[in-house]
Amino acid sequence: MANKIILVTGPQAGVGKTTLAANLAAGYARIRRQPVLLVDADFLCRGELAQVCGAPASPSLMDLLEHLASQKVALPMLRGRVPTNRLNIGTLPLAAQPRDAARLTAEHLKFFLEGFSELYDLVVDMEMDHPLKSAVLDLADAVVWTFLPNALSVKSTLQHLEALQNQKYSFHKFLFALNQAGLPNTLPAQAVSQALGRFQRDIHIELPYEAELGRLLNQGQPAILERNISGYYAGALHLLERLPRYQREASMGNRSPSNGSRNASVPAGPSTVLTALQGQIADTLVEERLKRWNSFKQRLHRDLVEELNIRRIDLDTKGDPARERQLRTNVESTVNGLITKEKDTVLPREERERLVKELVDETLGLGPLEELLADPAITEIMVNRFDQVYIERKGKITLSDKRFIDNNHVVQVIRRIISPLGRRIDESVPMVDARLKDGSRVNAIIPPLAVQGPSLTIRRFPEKALSPEDLVRTQSITATMVEFLKVCVLIKKNIVISGGTGTGKTTVLNMLSGYIPNDERIVTVEDTAELRMQQDHVVRLEARPANIEGQGQVSIRDLVKNCLRMRPDRIVVGECRGGEALDMLQAMNTGHDGSLTTIHANNPRDAFTRLETLCLMAGMDLPVWALREQIRSAVHIVVQLARLQDGSRKVVCITEVTGRDDQSILTQDLFRFVQDRVDDQGRVIGHYEAAGNVPKFFPELKTKGLRLDASVFESQNGKGNAA
Repeated sequence: MANKIILVTGPQAGVGKTTLAANLAAGYARIRRQPVLLVDADFLCRGELAQVCGAPASPSLMDLLEHLASQKVALPMLRGRVPTNRLNIGTLPLAAQPRDAARLTAEHLKFFLEGFSELYDLVVDMEMDHPLKSAVLDLADAVVWTFLPNALSVKSTLQHLEALQNQKYSFHKFLFALNQAGLPNTLPAQAVSQALGRFQRDIHIELPYEAELGRLLNQGQPAILERNISGYYAGALHLLERLPRYQREASMGNRSPSNGSRNASVPAGPSTVLTALQGQIADTLVEERLKRWNSFKQRLHRDLVEELNIRRIDLDTKGDPARERQLRTNVESTVNGLITKEKDTVLPREERERLVKELVDETLGLGPLEELLADPAITEIMVNRFDQVYIERKGKITLSDKRFIDNNHVVQVIRRIISPLGRRIDESVPMVDARLKDGSRVNAIIPPLAVQGPSLTIRRFPEKALSPEDLVRTQSITATMVEFLKVCVLIKKNIVISGGTGTGKTTVLNMLSGYIPNDERIVTVEDTAELRMQQDHVVRLEARPANIEGQGQVSIRDLVKNCLRMRPDRIVVGECRGGEALDMLQAMNTGHDGSLTTIHANNPRDAFTRLETLCLMAGMDLPVWALREQIRSAVHIVVQLARLQDGSRKVVCITEVTGRDDQSILTQDLFRFVQDRVDDQGRVIGHYEAAGNVPKFFPELKTKGLRLDASVFESQNGKGNAA
């Protein structure tokens, strides 16, 4: 009989998959009378699986990989290098340390699974959020999905299965094991089965809670070998009997063929739309569980606040990281104490940890947003209403599983953000702009202006400003275009960066400002400070809204006027959106060359039209020809950005201002992005090309001691750098 690869997984930590994996491995080893290798795919490298089954110390997968590379031996030569225990089980962790595990790739893992499956039966213990899960899913002969009978675990299961279905995985090899079935205050198995009906699947095994399991775990003794553990023993044995029927599909593993055809033995994939009855059952169960959870959490939060007040714990850390860590530790200890006092509520370890984290985040941070803010891949958080939170990741907007308790909860978080900044939000001032400690830009608006309820938008920026090399690597711009813009900054050409919302204007502005020589005095003017200047000689100015009495407002225009008296060599305005555009143009025309700013517009022509409109907002009764003359003489280069349909951000055009006629400002394109097509994955395929125009100021480069090859501006008949 061919060796098998069994994946044991689940929707989250704490559902019992490690215990089940150890039991299945022990049973498999006894039935098949050969060693079974347990692959512990824990990225934190805690070694829990070896402890559960009492396996001896073993080299890690990374150790074996390095041994193969150094000794240049074939993988079958590794037979026997993984020691087994008295049950004929060996464990193979990913690595000894998390930093080493992070070096593993899907190709590494796939190579080892395929090779070791020639030597052993394999049982892989892996969470479904694991970054290397696809390698195991493709090879597994069977997938044992274990989860708990509570709304959170069921909802997470449905979300994961939906994602797998969208990735063209079928579920004919999936076995669903409901752990801790029949406990009080949990969902009945019938309700869980109805929820799984969405994917035409059912619960295969119900594993009851057994108090004796704890003693066996401490002894490294799997319950499947103990007949007196009747319920769990019977369930695990029944599950084990179903596994050998599954055979690995040639080449395709678990996934449906990419051409859309289906194997005759694989049932057609179910629709992603629940029937009305199933939808009502699943949604009602989840909503009721969430209501009970939120009610319990609110009560604990009130007790926590009261306890902190009694103990007179100061929640103001003054921005000191050490005090913040100590305060978090104290609050976590207090929360655990309060949960322990709840004699009538027993929480599984995973739910308890989640509750502690949520309460600490609620007390010291921004509640449901804390986990999103901790994810560096998320660039935008959009709260439409209390139960609808969208995020942007890699240019794509998706609905997250985070939610607030109610509208008041959202308002509390908004006030927690703006209060340290001396700002307020209420019915008389229903809109506010602010920023977080990490520099993230915040906009909030509440009823009566926000009809659906309080709305919050957080624009996040990378911890480290993107370098020109980063933008070239992501194909947002070419190295040639970067070099040209660098020269423009060095010879003090005034540059306007144009683009729509979220196209990366601030990122490009930060990049260009990095080329300003360090011996020049720079004054920045922003509505909300978010620029990251790398020079030392910088003065940062930030606009201020009116106070409660409607007094004390300082606008961007006021700051632009003021900075002219501060002897700046360069003026950088974060964004022109009002009458300050006229003052900016005048500054560019009166000895402050090399200034930078951004503007909202869809193309360079629209950028000039918008500049004219903004100048008229200054209240000066200037004729249009005078405004156009100001723009012509002040603006030298327009860098146009766009976010394409696949979410990628690109510099789509670099345009030079060459003059004006009676009707408009004259320009010529220097570089541009040309879209060729959209591939099967929805990615935009195109190339950059020179437009064949040499800048009018090109002779200045030689007089200022700078060199740039004129050939970079030559058109190549549509051939350019692929993107």
